[in-house]
Amino acid sequence: MLRIATTGMTSVLILATLTAAPALADGAASIALAAQTASVDPDNPTTTITGKVVAADGTPAASTPVDLSTNTGWGSVDDATTAADGTFTATLRPNGASDSVSVWADVPSLGLHSEVVTVQVVHGKTQTTLIGNRAGLDEGQPLTLSGQVTYQGRPLSGRTVVIDPAVDPSRCTTPMYTFRASTDTEGRFSSTIKPPCTATYVARSPAVGLYEGSTASLPAVSVRPATKTSLSATMDAYGRFRARGTLYAASAGGDVNGKQVLLEYSPNGRTGWQTARRMKTSQGQFSASFNVNNSGYWRARFAGDTTAAPSSSSVRKTWRWSTSMSTLKASSTKVRKNRYITVSGTLSRYYSSKNRFGAFPGQKVRIIFRFRGKKTWYHVKWVKTNSKGRYTAKVRAYGDGYFAATFAGTSDTWAAGTPNDRYVNTYAVPSPGGRSGPPPVMTVLPWRGDQ
Repeated sequence: MLRIATTGMTSVLILATLTAAPALADGAASIALAAQTASVDPDNPTTTITGKVVAADGTPAASTPVDLSTNTGWGSVDDATTAADGTFTATLRPNGASDSVSVWADVPSLGLHSEVVTVQVVHGKTQTTLIGNRAGLDEGQPLTLSGQVTYQGRPLSGRTVVIDPAVDPSRCTTPMYTFRASTDTEGRFSSTIKPPCTATYVARSPAVGLYEGSTASLPAVSVRPATKTSLSATMDAYGRFRARGTLYAASAGGDVNGKQVLLEYSPNGRTGWQTARRMKTSQGQFSASFNVNNSGYWRARFAGDTTAAPSSSSVRKTWRWSTSMSTLKASSTKVRKNRYITVSGTLSRYYSSKNRFGAFPGQKVRIIFRFRGKKTWYHVKWVKTNSKGRYTAKVRAYGDGYFAATFAGTSDTWAAGTPNDRYVNTYAVPSPGGRSGPPPVMTVLPWRGDQ
C-alpha cells in the first residue's frame, strides 16, 4: 500500500507492506457427467445419469437447466435441473436398437458441453419352442402349431411370433404363406392352419427391445394331398360295359400315377358294394371294359396310401329294362328251296310303372338265317312290331338252315333274341348261282353271348 503523509509544508512518502486475502483469478465454468452403471440389460433396462455443474467463480450452479441427449433412435434420456449443490440426475432408457448408447449434456446458459458417456447394452437371450398337435394328416384337416417364448425361464408376453412353412415345390404346387401368432401372459402362442401339403415349420420370435430374437424348428409334418376320383360309365344293350376315369391331386401337381383304383358295383347304389375290377392309373387315367348282365350302380374308389389321401367318385347308374322275345314260329318247316315262308313272334318289355311285362310296339326286329352246319348268320329282313308287340315277316328259304330274330335294344332296354332257332328243311335243286345267300350279319348278340 502507498500512503502519503503531510507535516507542515513538507510531504513525506512512506512505503509499507500489509497481509490480506488475495483476489480470485478469473476461472471457467465446468460440467461433469457419469453413468451410475456401465451397462443395461432386460433385468435392469435403465440407468441413472449423474452430473454436476460449477459456475465460473467456482460455486455450484444451482437451479440451472441441463439438456441431456443420446443417439437418435437408440433410446431416450430426461432433461434435468441442478440442485442447490449443482448436481443433477436423469434416467437413460436404451431401446435395444444398438449395442451401446452415448449420453452428453449441454448447459445453454453457461455455454457448457460435456464429455460423452457410453453405456453398453446387453441383449437378453430368449428361447422359443414349437410343437405340432399331430405327426401326419390329410389335406384339409387342421394342424395346430403352438409353443412358448421365454427369457431365462420366464415367459415373455405380447411377443409376435412369425411362423414360416417350407415346402418341396416339386411335390406341392399350392403356395403356403407366412403367418403370425402372439404370446399370452404365459408366453404361449398357438395357431391352427389347414396345410395343403407336407411342410417343415420355423417359428421366429424377432428381436425386440433389449431381447434377442430366437427360433425353433418343427420337422416335416406329413400331409397326404387330397385326391379327386372321377368316373364315367356306359353299358350298351348287349351288356358291354366301359368305365373310364381319372385320379387327380391338385395340390400335388395334378395326375396321380401308378395307383390302384377299385371299380365297385352295387345293385342299389347304397349298400352291397363289391369290387368288379382293379385298375392302375397311368398319366392319372384308368379304364376297364368287360361284359355285365345286370343293371346297377358303379363307383371308382381310391383307398389312399402313404402319399395320397383316399377318394371316391360320384356314383354312376347304368340301367336297362328287361326285354323278352317269344319263340319264333314258322308257317312251314319244310318248303321247296328259294320259296317263301312266314315267320312270326312277339317282343315285350318290362314296365316299371306297371310292375310287369307288356307289349313293346313300334320296334325294329331283324330276321336272320344260317345254313345248316355253318356258323355265320345272314341278314334276311327288317320288320317292325305292331301295337301288340307282334311281328311277322315273309322270308325266302335259301336252303336247309335256321331262322331266328333279334332285337338290338333301345337307350334304356336290353337287346334280346328268340330263345330258339327255327329249323326249315328245303328240297329240290336250286338253279345255278342261286345259293349265294344274303350278306353276313356281324352282330347277333346277346342271346347266346356270342362275341
